[in-house]
Amino acid sequence: MIASAPPARPTARVARAPLVFALLGMAAALSFAASRNISPDAVSRATTYNSSEGDVAWLSDGEVPPENPDARAFIWHTKGILVFEWEESLPLERVRIRVGAVDNDYQIRTYLGGRLDESGAVRDPEGERTATQEEHSRTPNVWVEIELPDGTMADNLELRTFGPTDFFEVEIVVRSDDGTAVREIIWGGVKARLRPEAGP
Repeated sequence: MIASAPPARPTARVARAPLVFALLGMAAALSFAASRNISPDAVSRATTYNSSEGDVAWLSDGEVPPENPDARAFIWHTKGILVFEWEESLPLERVRIRVGAVDNDYQIRTYLGGRLDESGAVRDPEGERTATQEEHSRTPNVWVEIELPDGTMADNLELRTFGPTDFFEVEIVVRSDDGTAVREIIWGGVKARLRPEAGP
């Protein structure tokens, strides 16, 4: 009688798979957690040349539908510009807008220095424009995400809408240096566990 060979031992790569996936999940979670919304701390205002309805403070109160059916919208009757300013230059990742039933096309302009006047007609001083991004999906009742180019630095921005719009919330998301360092450590651990083990 010929003895059968023992079953092959699962490879280390297969055995490590759950750990690797867990680490990848941690890295993704930390990537999200490393970003923060600065809108509640920014000085916000609506330009006066075009008519609007509501309080710009509602755009950073955290109240949005459908979680809160009584959430209040800031409304542009035609087009208009929302301005956000903060004290120091920060690395921006994206702008998130919770749009209501009336949607439109949008443009983000980010700046270092400068100031848009109250009417929205003139920047004096102009400042340095660091990015211009547009969004044309025209999808109502959703969060609209406008990604900014890598390395975008700004201490103020303009959110322009090109027609009537309902806004419930605006988030200005910045990158955290501390979070980046943590992500690098986690990813280093993932790569170390993916290396083939020495030995037979």
